[in-house]
Amino acid sequence: MKIEAMLWIVVLLLVALAFLFPRTRAYSLSAISVAIVAIVAIIVIAKRDVPPPPGSAALPAVQKKAIDFERVQVEKLDKADPDAKNRIRVEEIRFDQVRAEAGAERGSLGAIDARLYNDSATYALTDYGYYLAVQDCIKSVCTTVFDQRGLSAASVPPNQARDVTIAIRDGNTRDRPPIKILGTAKILLTPVATRAQPASAAESSD
Repeated sequence: MKIEAMLWIVVLLLVALAFLFPRTRAYSLSAISVAIVAIVAIIVIAKRDVPPPPGSAALPAVQKKAIDFERVQVEKLDKADPDAKNRIRVEEIRFDQVRAEAGAERGSLGAIDARLYNDSATYALTDYGYYLAVQDCIKSVCTTVFDQRGLSAASVPPNQARDVTIAIRDGNTRDRPPIKILGTAKILLTPVATRAQPASAAESSD
């Protein structure tokens, strides 16, 4: 910044010389132009060297934590009850009556509704993992336009069913457009994981 101040002083002196000595005015104006260019260059370089504000480098880490929140919850559930994910086999739960809910924009999807069946005769389902694929079918050709994996809580007693809703997460993010269907929507919803209470806990909750 000291160099910048000195250059401004030089500019002022050259302006004064230009008025006092008309014969050398052209040289003075040229020197003034050079000095101003030098000042601008110094300001630009100084701004590049300014360190980022405190906390800005931590933003990506915060976003990463938000993305991994679901995984953290899964790990906590596994630690609290390691046998929970083995009591009901994946083959003992199924989805039926799968249908799509319209999104805010015309032709878009906002959520998926389904009926979740627990065919276990012993254990109550408390959480289910799923794989969701949305296909857009045009002239008998179906193309996957969105897929999503997740873990959701549920409370389905043995040999019963409950209605569940799975939100399409991409429809709520600012950096991605909502999912739009140009033809006919085909929803593929598959169970991939289960968690269940022990028999004693299920009986006491009733």
